[in-house]
Amino acid sequence: MANPHIAVIRLTESGSFDPDVRDTLIMGPGMGTSVNGLFTEMAQHLTQRFQVIGIDLPGHGQSPAHHEDVTIPEIAGTIAQLVKNLRQTGTIRGESKVYFAGLSLSGLVALELALEHANLFDGVAVMASATKIGTAEAWNERSEMVLFSGTEAMVEMSAQLWVAESFHDYSKLDIQKQALANADDQSYAALCQALANYDATDRLGEITLPLFTVAGDQDQMCTVADAQQISSAVQNGSTAVIKNAAHLLPLEAPQQLAELLDSHLR
Repeated sequence: MANPHIAVIRLTESGSFDPDVRDTLIMGPGMGTSVNGLFTEMAQHLTQRFQVIGIDLPGHGQSPAHHEDVTIPEIAGTIAQLVKNLRQTGTIRGESKVYFAGLSLSGLVALELALEHANLFDGVAVMASATKIGTAEAWNERSEMVLFSGTEAMVEMSAQLWVAESFHDYSKLDIQKQALANADDQSYAALCQALANYDATDRLGEITLPLFTVAGDQDQMCTVADAQQISSAVQNGSTAVIKNAAHLLPLEAPQQLAELLDSHLR
């Protein structure tokens, strides 16, 4: 079973030639979305302190399709190797602190990085996520539906859960709806299986890395209670709530989320 190839998307200029050696923030999106458009605006509020690097999930955005089974630990392992590579090439300078912030499925990846690759990071953020998202039965059903009908069948249902009713910037939302429609069907189905099989609940107490959780108060998939459960169970946790927001926090509240990440990832 080969680890997936994950595309790296630079959201701000490189830190390679930065005389002040900014910290590095690597950001991962949720399933069905892509980094471009989701984190672009938020990254601009972080440039004073961070170089911001995005990754796309397998078969999403700029990442190639992955038609084998894939697991959350394998995705985390790929990102850990990415950090090592960026260190070796000098993109991440030796003095730079490194953080990972993951949304939804990538929030599970953040938990796995904190559990198995903590030596590579100075802290992680878990955004609009949980220790286990949904049920295995529901993810298995979605996997089968996408293989039969394609990711296009998921667009409208997903979009209704992505943002709060008060969100009306439809051009931003349309970019993510198109990203879901364009996602590779088999890769998406494989990620459904990864979600079905991952549960970090019983291991939270092992996490010593500083960990910040944030949730939207209108999120029906990953709730405020989910975020609070994680931050209270790890050894060094903090949490925040964004009002009038649902699941795609960087789309709905880019500046507020940027300020929260800047203040909590220290």
